[in-house]
Amino acid sequence: MNAILPVLDRVLEGLARLFLVLANLCLLLMLIGTTITILGRPVGISFYWMYPWTMQFFVWMAFLGFFAVYRRGKDIAVDFVMRRIGPGAMVASRYFAALMILVVTGVILSQMPRLLDTQVGVIDGVITPWGWELERFTLTWPLAVSSGLIFLNALAELAKAALGWPEIMPDHHYSADE
Repeated sequence: MNAILPVLDRVLEGLARLFLVLANLCLLLMLIGTTITILGRPVGISFYWMYPWTMQFFVWMAFLGFFAVYRRGKDIAVDFVMRRIGPGAMVASRYFAALMILVVTGVILSQMPRLLDTQVGVIDGVITPWGWELERFTLTWPLAVSSGLIFLNALAELAKAALGWPEIMPDHHYSADE
């Protein structure tokens, strides 16, 4: 396990970087589309498919960013309470948080087949360069992949905790003395 975890950690970090780039690309495309729409309207230029694509990119950005935010430790943390209680509370919260993440992402993943089965048909206006509209299930795939990666990351965190590896704290944390 000690040999597998560093490799898994590097793979997960690489995927987090990729997902961050993809989420930012979605944001950039949303901004470009919105700018074209705002600047084009006064001169009579309007593309009806711009708004649906902006919404598609927004959903993708949120779901792709889901894993990147979690992996980078940029989510909401209330560990200042655990720090005040002491090291035992920090250890307990490390296990508790990982287990809760496994439960939540496990529920999301368990519902994914049912969710994908109900997402039939196309998304009106999300037209590809090839002339066909994207299918509704394309909205959900980034959530499924991010949830699976978060689940895998939480398993790795549990393994690290069990093996006595130190917990990596995000850079937004401060010492208890501050």
